Amino acid sequence: MLVYTLFILAVSILLYVDYTTNLKFTYNVNNVKINRLAIYFALIIIMLFAGFRYEIGYDYPKYLAGFLFDNELRHWEPLFNFLTRVIREINFGLDSQALFLVFSFLTITILYQALKKYSQHYRLSLLLYLLIPALYLNTFSVVRQGIAMVILFYGLYYLTVKVNKRRYLLFGVLAFLFHYSSIFVVLTYVLFGRFFNRTYSWMVYTFAIGLSFALSLTHASKYILLSLPGKFSIYGTSEMEVSILKIVIVNLFFFFLLFQKNQFVKTRLHRYLFNSLFLATFLFNVFSDFIYVTRIAQYFMIAEIILLPVYIYSFKTRLMQKTMMILLLSYYMFNFSYAIYRDEHYIGGRPHFLVPYENYLFTETKSDKQKYQQQWIEFYQQIGLIK
Repeated sequence: MLVYTLFILAVSILLYVDYTTNLKFTYNVNNVKINRLAIYFALIIIMLFAGFRYEIGYDYPKYLAGFLFDNELRHWEPLFNFLTRVIREINFGLDSQALFLVFSFLTITILYQALKKYSQHYRLSLLLYLLIPALYLNTFSVVRQGIAMVILFYGLYYLTVKVNKRRYLLFGVLAFLFHYSSIFVVLTYVLFGRFFNRTYSWMVYTFAIGLSFALSLTHASKYILLSLPGKFSIYGTSEMEVSILKIVIVNLFFFFLLFQKNQFVKTRLHRYLFNSLFLATFLFNVFSDFIYVTRIAQYFMIAEIILLPVYIYSFKTRLMQKTMMILLLSYYMFNFSYAIYRDEHYIGGRPHFLVPYENYLFTETKSDKQKYQQQWIEFYQQIGLIK
């Protein structure tokens, strides 16, 4: 827990320094200037913290197996497959660790560029990305979905701000080549654009959330999953429920924003983001019996990191803005800490996924084949995710 807390504290301080000072480092070579020193230090820390994580994440053994063995790698999406083979050849002397480092760099770089396009409050959005466990911490496990998510997040700019559907579809194809599940997101935004570009009464949203609970109680999600084509149907055979507390927190937070939406949902971008958050909550409820399937909601949940600064700065006075920022960051810090606590105190037949945090640079290194932990593989076989 302490390592994660210190990580958040260090990044928060750097982001605050970047916001409040003019700390720059100018290096003139061929007319290239490097400035904004604090923000780049923050980004480097974020990349390295994820990139040098060692034996961490519930999909760690699968990515390690893919890096080591072609018979595992061939199951992955084409672009991820190709880049993994390239990393194998180069690997910078880091062996399989190079895979996690490169994709950490790519994911955070794409995210940062997207945040700068969307909002002047990108520092706060970046901090929210770190504090929402389903986003940053989850990329420790779902590497492919992590990069697909930020690609689609970047691409959403071309449906909401500078509308260019063809360009969005290019981002959609790129994301699909990293993770096939992204096709559901692309089709949702393209086919139901009218739904996203308007808001509805609180009664409509409340009815829909109630319907999502009804679908969950009737276990309709299992039949939906089993009817899906290809490897997606396997998720219908592995039941691991989301905790009741998490479900309550996610839904209460949506209703907290719902009853204030007229205050801050003003533009096409805001409408898309708010309805994305609604859809994330709906999907989270429907598939709450299958914790791994709730990852589909994360594609839409990322809208939260842009929407929350919009909400905070919709207040007229600086006092209210600061008050809401402190309250909401406290809420997110609680969620972040609770996720670490849950992992550390998990009772069940699986290894811890986040705690203790191990760093490749400060751990006695092992060969890749030694790192291929049998207990993780047995756990995956037990819940049916691998055979």
